[in-house]
Parts: sequence; C-alpha cells; structure tokens
Amino acid sequence: MSNPVNCYVEVIVPLSLEGSFTYAVPEEFRDLIKVGIRVEVEFGKSKRYSALVKKIVDATSWKQIKNIIDVLDNQAIVTDKQFALWDWMTEYYLCSLGEIMQAALPASYKLSSETIVLPEIIDLTNLDLTDDEYLILEALEVRKSLSIQDIQTFLQKKSVLKIVKSLMERKLLIIIENLQAQNDIPKVKWIKLHPELQKNQEKFHQALTLVQKNENQTHLLLHYLKEKKDYSWIRQNELLHKSSSNSSVLKSLLKKSIFAIQELEKYIYPDSNFAQPIFELSEIQKTAIEQIKTEWTNKDVCLLKGITGSGKTHIYIQLIKETIAQGKQVLYLLPEIALTTQLVIRLKQYFGDDLLEYHSGISNKNRLAIWNACLNHHSLIMGARSSIFLPFKELGLIIIDEEHDQSYKQIDPAPRYNARDAALILAQDHNAKVILGSATPSLESYYNAINNKYGLIKIDSRYGESQLPEIQVIPLKEAAKFNRIKGHFSIDLLEEIQEQLNLKKQVIIFRNRRGYSPVLRCNNCNWEAVCEQCDIHLTIHKESLHLKCHICGIKKPIPSKCPQCEQNSLKMLGFGTEKIEEELTELFPDFKIQRFDLDAARTKTSQSQILEEFEDGSIQILVGTQMLTKGLDFERVALVGVLQADQILLYPDFRAQERAFQLLTQVSGRSGRREELGKVIIQAYNTNHPVLQDVMQHNFDQFFERELSERERFKYPPFVRIIKIEIRHRKEMVAQHAIEYLTMKLKKTLGKRILGPADSNISRIKGYYSKEIFIKLERNSIIIRKAKILIKQLCQEIKNQEGWSSLRIIIDVDPY
Repeated sequence: MSNPVNCYVEVIVPLSLEGSFTYAVPEEFRDLIKVGIRVEVEFGKSKRYSALVKKIVDATSWKQIKNIIDVLDNQAIVTDKQFALWDWMTEYYLCSLGEIMQAALPASYKLSSETIVLPEIIDLTNLDLTDDEYLILEALEVRKSLSIQDIQTFLQKKSVLKIVKSLMERKLLIIIENLQAQNDIPKVKWIKLHPELQKNQEKFHQALTLVQKNENQTHLLLHYLKEKKDYSWIRQNELLHKSSSNSSVLKSLLKKSIFAIQELEKYIYPDSNFAQPIFELSEIQKTAIEQIKTEWTNKDVCLLKGITGSGKTHIYIQLIKETIAQGKQVLYLLPEIALTTQLVIRLKQYFGDDLLEYHSGISNKNRLAIWNACLNHHSLIMGARSSIFLPFKELGLIIIDEEHDQSYKQIDPAPRYNARDAALILAQDHNAKVILGSATPSLESYYNAINNKYGLIKIDSRYGESQLPEIQVIPLKEAAKFNRIKGHFSIDLLEEIQEQLNLKKQVIIFRNRRGYSPVLRCNNCNWEAVCEQCDIHLTIHKESLHLKCHICGIKKPIPSKCPQCEQNSLKMLGFGTEKIEEELTELFPDFKIQRFDLDAARTKTSQSQILEEFEDGSIQILVGTQMLTKGLDFERVALVGVLQADQILLYPDFRAQERAFQLLTQVSGRSGRREELGKVIIQAYNTNHPVLQDVMQHNFDQFFERELSERERFKYPPFVRIIKIEIRHRKEMVAQHAIEYLTMKLKKTLGKRILGPADSNISRIKGYYSKEIFIKLERNSIIIRKAKILIKQLCQEIKNQEGWSSLRIIIDVDPY
C-alpha cells in the first residue's frame, strides 16, 4: 500500500526526552519510509540525529514541521515486537523512549552530530571512493578522529550521516565506542595427539619408541594419554601444570610431530562443531525436564530451583537443542557475561558457531553483526541484560540463569529496568517459554512459584557423586579471646588452608570489600580521608599508592602525615581484598595468590586470564569479592573461606538478609564440586544469626518462610510495589525544598504510602546533594497505574518551575 499524499512520521531521537517527535516526509522519500527504519533529522537549531520511525501518519495538529533530511535504512532495524516491549518499559519504569533507544541500539545505529569516527584502515589506494568519502578518509589520516560535526564543516554539507554509514558498512570507519574491547583478544593454545598418530597404530608405536629414552618427554606424553583417552584437545597450560612439565619438553614433542598445537581466540573450542562432548542426563535431570514440559502446558514460566552443582546447565542444553530443532530462537541470559568464561566455553562445545555472545565487552562492530544476525533468525544468543533488546523474530525460549542476581537490574543511567522482569514481557510478546534458574531464587520469584503463578521444579541433590560442602562457622570473638587470631584469619582457617594446599587443592577466600583499607584516620585529631564530591570515605589502594572514591572515581596520593594536624599519626582501619592478599602472601610464600575484584580484573581479558590460570592450577589461592560467586566451577577447589560475614548481614536495605543468604550460599557452592567433600569456613562475630544458621544447614525453605513473614509484616515486596524518587542538586537547600514540595503534593493523593523525605544512603554523589522518598503501593494495577501517572506529572511540573530546571529527578521503579 502506498503512503498517503500528506505523509508524516513520528520518530524517536536518542535523547532523554519524553515521547516521539513529528516530521514531514518530502515526496522523494515517501516510498522508502517504513516503521522501524532510521531517518536523519535536524533536532533543535543545528544538531543532527539518526532518529527511529515509530509511526507513519497522514495528518498532524502541529503547525510548523521540519522535513526529514534523509532515509538511512532500506529495511527496518527495529521490529514491532521490540516497539511493544519499549512501550511497556516506558509505562512501567517511567522512562522515555529516547532513553530506551540509547540503551537498546548498537552505537553504529545512533549516529549524531557528536559521534566520533576513526579510520579502520589507512591505505587509501585501490579503493573505489566518492570525492566526499575520499576527503573524509584523507582527513582522518591527519586528524586520527573526527566528529560528525567536523565532517559537516569541512565537506560544507548538512547531511553526512548516509556517507558515514556507507563507509562503516564497507568497514572503512569504526565508531570510537568500545575500542579497548577490540584490541588484544586473548588467545589460548590447545594441544592434542597428532592426527597422523591417531589414524596409524604403527606410527603411534614408533612415536612411543622415539620418546622412551627421554624421561621428561615420556612423562608428558603418558600424562596426556591418561588425561585424554579419546585423544582430544587439552589447554597447553593445563597439561603442563597437571604433568609438572615445562614448555621446552612440550616444544620437543611438537617438533617430533607427536603433538599438534592450535591457537584460538578465548571462548573458541577446537573442533567445537565436530567433537561435541557427550553427557548422560541423570534420572533426576530427565525427571526435571519432563516436569518443566508438563508445567509449560498451562504456564509459560518455570522456576528451576536446583542447588549449586545440581547440573542445571545440562537441563538448559537439552531444552535449547529441542527449541532450536523446532526452528525457534533461544535467548540465554546471564547476569555478567564477562564472568562466565567457563559456561561460554562449555556451550561452545555443544553449539559451536550457533552460539553468539552479546554484551558490553564485545566490539561495536560485533554488536552490530549480532543485531543483524538476530534479525535474520539466528538461533542462539547468550547475553547480559542488554540482549533483551535484540530484534528476535521467532523467540521460543528464554533461560534466565542465576535469576536472583542483582546485576540484572540497571541502576544508571535510565532506563532503570530489571532484565529478568522485562524478559518475561518479551516472552509474552513472542509466546515463548521461560526458565528462571537459581540455587537461591529471589523471594519474588519463589513466592510466585509457590502461589502457582510459575511452575516450580526442585533439584535437591548434586550431579554425579558430588555432595554439598560441610559448612563451619568460627566465632571471631571467642577466637580472639583465646589468642587464635593471626591478622584477619582465625588459626583454624589458616590450618585448614595449609592442609588443603599440602593436598594440592585450591582455596577461595571471600571478602566483599575491595581495596586495602576502607578508612584512613588520624589518631591525633580524628581527621578522616573523605571524598570532596561524595559523602563516603576514600578507600586506600596500597598497590597503586592512591586513595580512591568508589563512586566518582577521584584519586589522591596517600598522605604521609595528617593534612590537618601534620602529625605522623595516620592509621588504616578495616580491610579489603588487597590487604588479605598481602597477608596471605606473607603467610604462604611458596604458593601463588591472586586477587579477583574490580581493581585486579577490570577488563574481560584480565578476568579471563585470572580464571584460566586458576582453572589450570597455577594459582593456588584466589581472593575475591562477590565476582567469585557467579557460576564458577573449579574441580580442585576444596575450601572456601568467608571473612567477616557480619558485614554482609548489616547493610541498610530491606533485601540485606536475602542478599546475604544468596551470597553465602553461592560462594559456598564453589567448594567440593566433584567426588570429594568440600569445606566452607565462615568467620563471624554473631555466629547465632539466623541467616548464618540457615546457610550452615542449606535450609532455603526455613530462610524463605521467616523472611517472607517479615516482609508481609512490614509491607515490603512481594506484598507491595516500591518506587523510589531521588532528587539531586548542587545546592542542598534547593534539593530539600524540591523533595518537600513533591512529598506534599504526592501525599494529597497517596497519603501514608509515602515514606520520607530523607537524605539518601549516600547523601552527596559527584557533587550533588541527594534527597529521596519511597512510595509503597498495594499490588493493585489500577492504583499503581494512577500513581505512576501522578508521579510523572508532578516530576515534570517541578522541572518546569523557575529555579528548578537544573534538578536531577531519578525515578526508580522496583529499586534494589
């Protein structure tokens, strides 16, 4: 059907602005216009943006309307089902379509006047270029990077986005975003018996004769044959570590063509399309799959509550295979994909090139390629929370692994969505099935399951011969009384660490605080190192010799004496992972100790490197924060130590008990993942705390019943819905007056549902004073809808008042 004579489009621009904007479509573009394509528009006086067509209309009430400048796509890049999800998110999370567009689209699809482009290549010879394209690339040889505005200026053209898009499609330009992720892709070396020896028995025996005079070579070859009876690939580092050999011995065997070697990018498994590992589903796993399918006949969502090490991944693999065989797409959601190296490698073995990763750690070029692959019906995507925005055509299954994890919640910037909850809406739009998987489900999900909203499948035993670890709690007060403390470790924990190291086992030490020490204080005048921009202490990072704010990132040198009284009386209080690493290095000097936190493992490459070395056994003790709790599986970990567990329990948040139970249970689950019984030692002052008792007894149901009763009594989720409104301003009085005005207005309609106003937990953030209120709403869709409409109206009214336009108003639906 041709477009009407009067043609207008409603477009979304990638800015934090409400609603869509109307533009006229000149006659020459009318046959090209489709919903879901991008058009170039002028927004404001001179800024250019690639805007997204949401709707085509034949009439408008607007008087003065600008024309679109150009059409940038031939086919829609956003589908109707994506727009349906976006509309739900704007209504539910009280955010704008522009904010969702910013979060959803790859950078290459969001060209604007401020976009920076860099040359992908330098050599311009033998390229078929237009004059304008040549000028851009020639300028980039001199300038190295250009903004779209720069290109407009030197070409003396207003419309240049189409030229830039053409150069990007031909891989002559790249967007500056994510450049770090494109460099230095980690490689892994793999070793296996040479294929010629595998085929020819006579050559194999000749090879054995060739090496038998050399004891070291014979030892390495025999160790390989013992490890890999099927002659399959093994990582070089793992083979050398397990056989206690060195690279020169291996080099000799490679020269003699006894071993073959292959170097591949991290996550790529050799012969993944051919050497698919075989696993036998246990009877318990087979029963769980049948239960899931039965529940799916009348419910679309199932909660799979399987204890740590119960083999949930095998169940996922089986259901993924069946869904793909039906010609449908699968989305496998993970809370933080950079920490799931092992899982990616494992799934690559089963699905090879069918598995694509989508998350912030991959290059923008790859993000764009995966977006287009999804549009073309690619079968399996594994991704972090942003992958819910991909343009699926026929989604059949969504797996939400570790569904309880708080990383599914986007905190800043808007949209402040929870990917788990949004994925349920996405599944509804596609008539897809959902599995929520966790050993420690969120209270909301478990509540929905026991109330028959979701199907509930439980696996209460570990896969194979593995058993749940033995958990011991050590009272720190008593240990100190009897002089059984050394540094921050009880003697019992140190003795257990030594015993496991002697047995060539590995140890994980968990401390949920990074840095060396959280407080620097003067003993003379009580001066403390605090951030000038934020209301928190500066953390001491001894390795880099800096004080650092973990909110705004500001760094300062560590002073040698007190800046206030100039006395040499500064003292470091408290301890973090850096301090623990230092203590362990002194206590166990013959063993390799490594930290695994945001400072030591900031990039995906460094994270992968540390985990690979730990898996190979070259690191004996791994010290880390909650990054250690996310889906890691190491066969030689026999002991997990948890330091000062009380701190996790005392956080000022209604979810503190739930998070503590989940965190302690998950980190405990890293121990004893094979036949041998693992051990967990938790150091705490209040050893009688009910959460610690529940963790010791592996008793989720007891914890759930007690916590649910508390939530019902004090009116917290899942019995109510919470909306947090935070107001920030550089002047404290302005923020205070605005929050008081908003509270007064809201109370007229919502009454006692409003809590506050009060200072935020961190009362000053990046130079802005922060005030907040909480709104508790009954689980009544009419009340919630009316409240949300009122909130949006009042927040806009406040922003429009004189003197308040510079206020930052943050609306967070379902916070925490």
